[in-house]
Amino acid sequence: MTKINCKSNIYQSMSLDQLSNSNKNASSQPRGRRSLAWLLPAGLLIGFLLIMALLFGKRLIPAVEVKTAQVITLRQEADAVGQPVAKAEESPAVTKGSLLFQASGWVEPDPYITYVPTLMNGVIDQVKVLEGQQVKKGELLAIMIDDDASLDLQEAEKKIISHQGRIDAHCQGTHIIEAELEAAKKKITALKTGAAEAADNYQRLKKIPAGAVPQQQVVAARLTKEKQEALVAEAEAEIPRLKARLEQIEFERVAMTSQLGELQIARDRAQLTMDRTKITAPMDGIVLRLHAAPGKKRMLNMDDPESAVIFELYDPENLQARIDVPLTEAAGIQVGQIVELTSDLLPDMTFNGTVTRITGEADLQRNTLQAKVSIKNPDIRLRPEMLVRGKFYSTGRTGKPSTVSKPSDAGRLALYVPEAALIDDNSVWVVDSENIARLRKIQLGKDARDNHRRVLDGLRSGENVILPPHDKLEDGTRVVVTNTK
Repeated sequence: MTKINCKSNIYQSMSLDQLSNSNKNASSQPRGRRSLAWLLPAGLLIGFLLIMALLFGKRLIPAVEVKTAQVITLRQEADAVGQPVAKAEESPAVTKGSLLFQASGWVEPDPYITYVPTLMNGVIDQVKVLEGQQVKKGELLAIMIDDDASLDLQEAEKKIISHQGRIDAHCQGTHIIEAELEAAKKKITALKTGAAEAADNYQRLKKIPAGAVPQQQVVAARLTKEKQEALVAEAEAEIPRLKARLEQIEFERVAMTSQLGELQIARDRAQLTMDRTKITAPMDGIVLRLHAAPGKKRMLNMDDPESAVIFELYDPENLQARIDVPLTEAAGIQVGQIVELTSDLLPDMTFNGTVTRITGEADLQRNTLQAKVSIKNPDIRLRPEMLVRGKFYSTGRTGKPSTVSKPSDAGRLALYVPEAALIDDNSVWVVDSENIARLRKIQLGKDARDNHRRVLDGLRSGENVILPPHDKLEDGTRVVVTNTK
C-alpha cells in the first residue's frame, strides 16, 4: 500500500509539472499570434484613407477665394448701319462678302430620298440592279413572284366572259317578245275584221221585220258579235303585257351590265396587282440602298416603316449639304447666303452652294443648328453622307441703293471678356466645372467696348474668367467663387 501511494504521489507531481509547462507553452503561443493580428484592421484603415484621399483629396485642399466675371455674348452690329442697301422690289443680285465662319456637314439628297416600295404583299423573285447603279425612269428594278396574281387575273377574265354570255342570252328574249308583239297586233286586226262582220250581220238581221227570220238566228248573230268584240279586247290586253315584258328585259339587262362593270373592275384590279409584281424606277437616279434580295418577303401595313421598301433612290444632280452650325455662329446664317463646299474626296474642287432653309429645332447635345445648303452642279462622285466643309460668307447685294437700312443689318454673335481679367493680352484664368483654375490662351480682336475686349478664339459663351489678383493661382488650383458678376 505504501508503494502504491508513493507512486501515486510521483505521478501527481509529474502531472502538475507537465500541466504547468503546458500552460506556459499555451500562454506563450497566442502572444506571438496576437502580435500580427493588428495588421488586418490597420491595412483596411489605411486603404480606406487612401480611397478617401483619391476621391475627395481635392476638396480637402484649401481653396483660393476668387472673384469672377462671365464672358458676355453680344450680337455684333452691322459694319455699315445706315449705309445704302438695295431695294427689295428691284431684286438685287446676291454677292459674296467676307468669310464669316466655317462648319462641317454631310451630303444628302435634295430635298429628300425617293423610296421605291412594293404596293403588294409578296416575295421577291428577281433583283435587277444593285447599290450605286444608275437607273432610268421606267427601268425594271425587281420582279416579285406572280403565280397567284396571274391566276387571279385569269379567273377575273373568265368571269367577265361568262357573264357577258348570260347578258347576250338574256337579250335574245327581246327579239322573241317583239315577234310576239307583232303577232298580237296582226291578230287584233283579224279579230276586229271578224267583229265588224258579226256586227254588220247583226244589224242587218235587226232591220228585218219581226217574224221574217227566226228569233234564234237574231240572238245567235248578237252573241257572235259580242264574242268577236271580247276576242278583240282580249288580244288588245296582250299588248301591254308584252310591252311590260320588254321593259323588264331591259331593266334586267341594265342590272346585269352593272354587274359586268363590277367584274371588269375586279379584272382591272387583278391586272393592277399583276403589273405591281414588276417594280420600275419612278425617276432617273442612283440606287442609294437596297432592301431586297431574291426570296425576301415584303409586306404592307406593318409596323416597320421599311417593311415594303425595296430601293432608295436619289438624283445625283440634286444634292444638298446639311451643315451643323454652332449656335454662336447661327445668327450669321440666312436663306440665300453664299456657301463654298469642299470634300476630302475631291480636295481640288470647290462647290458653290446657297442656304435654302434653316431647320426649326436646334440640337441640344451638339449645341448646333442645322442649315440646308443646295449644291450647284454637284459632281457625280459626290454621294450622300460624305463629309463636307462649308465656308459661310456674308451677303452683299447689288442694285440701285436706298437710304433705308434693313433690320437684318445685324450680324453674327461676338464674345467679350473684361479687360481686367486679361493677362498679357493673350491669356486668362478660367474656372472650369469642377471649380479648378485653368490658364487659357485666347485670341483677341480689335473691337473694345465698356472695358471689354472682343474674343476671337479660346473662350465659349457663358464661361467664367477670374478677376485679379492672380498671384495665388496656379494651373489646377482649387478656387471658391465669392462674387460672380
